[in-house]
Amino acid sequence: MEPGVTLHDKVGRSRLSEAVEPLKVDTALEIVSAAAVETIRAALGTRPAEVEVTICSDAEMTRLNFDHMSERGPTDVLAFPLHEWTVENGHSHLADEDGQPDDGPAAEPATRSPLVLGDVVIDLDQAVRQAAEGDWSVPEEVALLAIHGTLHLIGHDHDDADGEAAMRDLEHRVLTVLHRHFRGVAWKPGSLFDRAGHAVGASF
Repeated sequence: MEPGVTLHDKVGRSRLSEAVEPLKVDTALEIVSAAAVETIRAALGTRPAEVEVTICSDAEMTRLNFDHMSERGPTDVLAFPLHEWTVENGHSHLADEDGQPDDGPAAEPATRSPLVLGDVVIDLDQAVRQAAEGDWSVPEEVALLAIHGTLHLIGHDHDDADGEAAMRDLEHRVLTVLHRHFRGVAWKPGSLFDRAGHAVGASF
């Protein structure tokens, strides 16, 4: 079963169009969805899952960042997971205390209902600034943030060297797929961790 992605646009189509040009809005949103889908596949295997991705402005992200992280000002991405996870060898497994079966990435998918993973919120205004500073496109920046945020939803973190290495490896794997499928984007090499001066996002 294909992982499900629900996109929420809180900035408006005209703002999205301005940010992602010359790419079409629909293509940019397709890239964001594909980034989340391929991240779920890489980390969960065939397990059916769904994620919600919201694209918002500085104002909304500033509120969320203060309410949930006690930080002032906007950030690039926040993740709001619905479950507790453990991570082994790059694969995420539901933690025993979560009250759901820990059937792992190789279990039979046909017997399971899609697991709702949580929400990823991306600040488009911050993405535009970071793309300009890094000299890559806004669609590429938003895709990087969607990958990173989705990994946070399923237990990955970068608070130690091993965790960062696992996230970096998965991000590279997902980007390889995106580079192949969306050749119209002038992709730059490297994951979020490889981009000089790039601040990585957080989960709540």
